[in-house]
Amino acid sequence: MKSHLDGKNYIITGASRGIGLKAAHALSRRGGRAALFGRDEAALQAGAASVGNGTIYFVVDIENATALKSTIDRAAEALGGLDGIINNAGVSLMNKVEHLVEAKVSHQVSVNFLAQVYGCQAAIPHLRRRGGGRIVNVSSVTVRALDEFTQIAIYSATKAAVERFTLELRREVKPDNIGVTLFSPGSTSTAFGSGQDPAIMEVAFKEWLDRAEYYDGTLSAEEAGEAMIASIDIPDGTNFDLVEFNPNRPTPRRQTLEDYGDRGNNP
Repeated sequence: MKSHLDGKNYIITGASRGIGLKAAHALSRRGGRAALFGRDEAALQAGAASVGNGTIYFVVDIENATALKSTIDRAAEALGGLDGIINNAGVSLMNKVEHLVEAKVSHQVSVNFLAQVYGCQAAIPHLRRRGGGRIVNVSSVTVRALDEFTQIAIYSATKAAVERFTLELRREVKPDNIGVTLFSPGSTSTAFGSGQDPAIMEVAFKEWLDRAEYYDGTLSAEEAGEAMIASIDIPDGTNFDLVEFNPNRPTPRRQTLEDYGDRGNNP
């Protein structure tokens, strides 16, 4: 059966690796074409080559709203039109609230929330020109599940802001035949959590381990990327408003602690 994404062009942010890159692969398998956004040119180049199918990439700092908007315009032109955007980029920097560092708070707000706002702003006119399209804003189950991880108050707050923003956005653009999906993945095995302060990580993990013996396990980036794209591979005039995609693999928490060092964790 022919995919509803065949011949469609999408921008994916945070696509040099992890869920974003796997989503690009899933899109390509359905006949769609992606423009990958990220900061690591070497990783983007390798990622685009691995996806194939005319995948292109753009190096951009999404914290710079002007650069983000202009790059979306460039990508839409290079693709020959834009059918959708997946606002996937995100960052989590753990710490207790009383020890939060201003620069790290601002960084998370800019990447996780403001970049989604400005990305949607820039994409909407292009989607209108196509007679409609789709927007996927990526959230996290941490907004609703308090035991996903510890010391991620700012990350979770930014994702909660994304969810409220997405409700308003969906109402505004529905008359333009633009569907807006909030995709909320559970814990995912990626390099997302790399670069954390080891001392903070040690304390955060101890708190998490003390909460319960088991948790629901982790998704692979490929599973999350596939589910994300599957949620928009649907007929025009239909929409998944909220997709919460979780692992269902009861797993000892201590086993995850032993595995963490090599792969990171997306809370």
